[in-house]
Amino acid sequence: MPDFSVPSGDKLAVPSLEDASPRRQGITFHQALLQSCPPPRGGMFGEKADGEAARRIEAGLLSRLMATTRPFCFLRMGDMELVYLLAEQDNRLDEIEFGDGPMSGTQGYANPGLSAKHAERLRTAYEEADYLDFHEKNWPNEHLVPRLILQKAPGSYCNPTKEASLVFLTWTESEFKQYCQGRRIGFAAAEARLLELLSQTPEFRRAATDYWPEGAEIFYYQARNDGRDLDANLDLVKEDLRRFVKEHRLDTVFLSLGGGAKILGYELSRELGICCFDFGAMIRAFTYSGCDGNRVARSPHSPFFFRLPFETHMDALEQAFPNLRPAELLVKAHGQLLLEVLKKQVGWTYASWEYDFSPENIAFFRQGFKEYQKRYGKLFNSSAAAKKERAGFLHFCGSHGLTLEGRLFLAIFNAKGFARKLLNRILR
Repeated sequence: MPDFSVPSGDKLAVPSLEDASPRRQGITFHQALLQSCPPPRGGMFGEKADGEAARRIEAGLLSRLMATTRPFCFLRMGDMELVYLLAEQDNRLDEIEFGDGPMSGTQGYANPGLSAKHAERLRTAYEEADYLDFHEKNWPNEHLVPRLILQKAPGSYCNPTKEASLVFLTWTESEFKQYCQGRRIGFAAAEARLLELLSQTPEFRRAATDYWPEGAEIFYYQARNDGRDLDANLDLVKEDLRRFVKEHRLDTVFLSLGGGAKILGYELSRELGICCFDFGAMIRAFTYSGCDGNRVARSPHSPFFFRLPFETHMDALEQAFPNLRPAELLVKAHGQLLLEVLKKQVGWTYASWEYDFSPENIAFFRQGFKEYQKRYGKLFNSSAAAKKERAGFLHFCGSHGLTLEGRLFLAIFNAKGFARKLLNRILR
């Protein structure tokens, strides 16, 4: 297998970030890393067709390893975790964000969810995982992975090429259903309750028939505090999961818990002798979610298998998260509507700004928008936060010509901006 360690003598050959130092330019460490990368060519994750055959081979290998090896741990190098490890490497972990983030139904947001105190455990998980996908088809990873010093365990596996990375997309599309049949499996996530509720609906059963393992015994662990404050709660969540696995005698656990999934997946696979799979965004594909369960912001990217009606998703979401405030519920609704106009390809993922305003996508958006107006109109002016969130959504709709209300809002917004500029000139 390739050696992903970087000898200390070769470290000088890595392009320096000193000129882009956050302390020098007032930008974050993450922004400095991104600015040091060449601009992306095409989409953030490239084309599905590029390397699909190689990913199918790796997906088959992964299934065989998962079926025959215990303990077993599959991990992925998310771009947020890669930034975290590079920050640790450069002694800049104090610059990494790990909180729950801002509130916005139109802007994507993510971070690893881990503070500096978990750095050693995260590095150990990555170095000792049985299979590690470095995700080089994700644009920043392609350029940043070579800067990472990582000593992989002898005999472990990783994706052999950039084209074979992002294997979890291909594995879930082509292998997940068959692997799970006849097994006792668990989902551990901030969206676990949402998935449990949706999986009981006729809309889900029709849409997911090619992917969902009806022959499996499936159990769900809703992360405590709905996945928020994971940094502080990590070891409490670990003990919850230990009890969850033992109570249900689980063979395989699919974890979608940000950076925490890497640590808990590795540690629990060893301690309990089970298979742990770093499932990540795939739970959003099965719930057709525009937002992470633990945040009130759009997800940074969205894998796709099938659509679910807006009303079906929101019915389950309101049951799964009954304590959302009005503005937070609007964020979830807006994120869900914007998901309708995101680019889509079965078994692939697109970033939160990669839109496709095709007639089909716009038709689904408008269908959901009618339900949204009827269902949530009473919340539009319920608080200052709700008004701000609604304004951001109307601005998006107006900018893309999606709704009459949006076009009117944008016209008024632009007129006010013009009037302010004119007044400033007069006052000068």
